[in-house]
Amino acid sequence: MMTETEIKNMKFEQALKTLETIAEKMNSSTADLDEQIQLYEEGVRFLKICREKLAEAELKVKMINEKMQIEFPEEEENG
Repeated sequence: MMTETEIKNMKFEQALKTLETIAEKMNSSTADLDEQIQLYEEGVRFLKICREKLAEAELKVKMINEKMQIEFPEEEENG
């Protein structure tokens, strides 16, 4: 089992792959209710990480776009 720190430090692609694996286990599993709940809880944890990573990426892109508009406003107007 991974620690919370290890999970938070995962790259987006790793977290997404883990989330997909959990979803596959839930869909194909004959696990009992307790196991399904444990898988669900783990899936929610990785979904949260994926959302946080996407939000960070969106913010970085937004900041880059704003910076580029400040540095090169004539390209925005003429382009």
